[in-house]
Amino acid sequence: MATSSLSSLGLGSDGALSYDTIDKLRAVDEKAILNPIDAKITTNTTKTTDLATLTSLANTLKSSTSALSTENNYLQRTTTVSNDAVSVTTKAGTTVDNFTLHVDKLAQQDIYQSTSFASKTSTFTSASDTLTLAIGTNTYAINVTSATTLTELQSMINEKAGGKVTASILNVGGTNPYKLVIKSNSTGADNAITLSATGTALTDLGLDQSANHLKTARDASLIYNGVTVSRSSNTIDDLVVGTSIVLNKEQTDASTNTTVSITQDWSNISTNLKSLVTSYNDLMTKLKTATAFDTTAKTAGTFQGITQINTLSADIRKQVLGVDSEGRGLSDYGVSMNTEGKLEFNATTFNAKVAADPADVKDYFLGSTTYSTTSYKGASVAAGGLSIGASAFSINGKAITFTTLSTATIDDNLAAIKTAINNAGITGIEASLGTNNNIVINGAKGADIVITGDSTALSSLGLQTANIYSSPTTKEGLFTKFNSMLTGYVNTTDGTLTQYNKSLATEKTTLTKTRATAVTRLDTKYEAMATKFAAYDSIISKLTNQFSSLSSMIKQSYSTSN
Repeated sequence: MATSSLSSLGLGSDGALSYDTIDKLRAVDEKAILNPIDAKITTNTTKTTDLATLTSLANTLKSSTSALSTENNYLQRTTTVSNDAVSVTTKAGTTVDNFTLHVDKLAQQDIYQSTSFASKTSTFTSASDTLTLAIGTNTYAINVTSATTLTELQSMINEKAGGKVTASILNVGGTNPYKLVIKSNSTGADNAITLSATGTALTDLGLDQSANHLKTARDASLIYNGVTVSRSSNTIDDLVVGTSIVLNKEQTDASTNTTVSITQDWSNISTNLKSLVTSYNDLMTKLKTATAFDTTAKTAGTFQGITQINTLSADIRKQVLGVDSEGRGLSDYGVSMNTEGKLEFNATTFNAKVAADPADVKDYFLGSTTYSTTSYKGASVAAGGLSIGASAFSINGKAITFTTLSTATIDDNLAAIKTAINNAGITGIEASLGTNNNIVINGAKGADIVITGDSTALSSLGLQTANIYSSPTTKEGLFTKFNSMLTGYVNTTDGTLTQYNKSLATEKTTLTKTRATAVTRLDTKYEAMATKFAAYDSIISKLTNQFSSLSSMIKQSYSTSN
């Protein structure tokens, strides 16, 4: 703190007004003023660090609740096939099902081979000719001459019919190793190849010999749940919705079948339950330490008494230990708390629950949405002829048409209206007869009823335009609510922990500024004190010198008089 101008501070006062004195006085002030601020900054830093740890652990827990509240994880499927005659893959959400297959015939391509030639550049005919290749609805004419080589013929076929047919030259070995191979690009009877020629080229190539017609194009034939089915390909995607079936080999024994079982895959749910247990235990252990108070040692955890953290702990326990309106709790599904307050996962209990009632497990974990039924009751219908055209009456966009004779009774007209509606193929809609000579239109759960048409025609049916919509009722499952609760804490925009972290950051900024201001004030105070000490030191020095001179004079005067 000493400067060159004040470097002799204390000399005049015999050390009484020295920098050592100032430093001791400043140390007292710093202890009283700066130490409390420094303690608060240290506490703030500790809270910020520990809060980051808690937030990270809460996010890890949320990863599990998010997965357990995501419907796609409940749509995963496992496919079991009893033998290797077929391969089966399924998409998420495919209907859980069991079915049997018997592969009678595999779909085949059409394949021809030529006779053997010595070289790829060998010619094959003695005169000009036109080869005709027909496949499906396409016909391709290929003009050849006596100079046309095997390679050139291959190129011409691929150039003209490359989208449907592939020609290649195969080295089969022997004296004349090269053969021209022609095959359809796709399987199925519709892809059969027909070859013809105006001259001898077809014979010269040996393509008119039945022995060189290696495979005949045909459709696959299989029996699905007792029903014979044919397809042009060995890969079948349109037999079972969301399921791809690949036929691998024919089952020559008529009594041999393949059993396919499509079941819900719970492995991902089970894995996430295990992760939930681990992340819950990690977070709650940290929360317990952070909010504890040791009455013996009189020490408190970092967040002891902090509402945001105590509330987080309570809310998590509420989710884990609570029961729903049906009396169901996590312990019923294999997740229970032990005597130490930690969660444990029992896979046996969980698997048994899944086997007994998978719908219940999904409903408890995820929740469900149900839809109300809909109904429309018409007025009375009169007797007499009715003629309802395509634009006169529609339900949900489907036109309802019918006519009745002029002699039709009320019952005749009611029956005609009911039959016309039910035969229109409107999903979820069914007509029935009311008790007042009227038509009742009922919608299954989730089915809306939208009646449109000509008002006169509708009136003759006892109907009028109407819009009746099915309403949804959503019930949140445990993990849907759990995940939503955690989102309220860890949301990076306005989550409770995020807001608390912001308040800690603001507090630290304020404390840092307060400390800087206090240091500046202490600097100013003790710089002024040093200046005053220097002035006082100078005065004392002068007074001391003056006193010394006076003392000498007195002593000299006394000596002279004696």
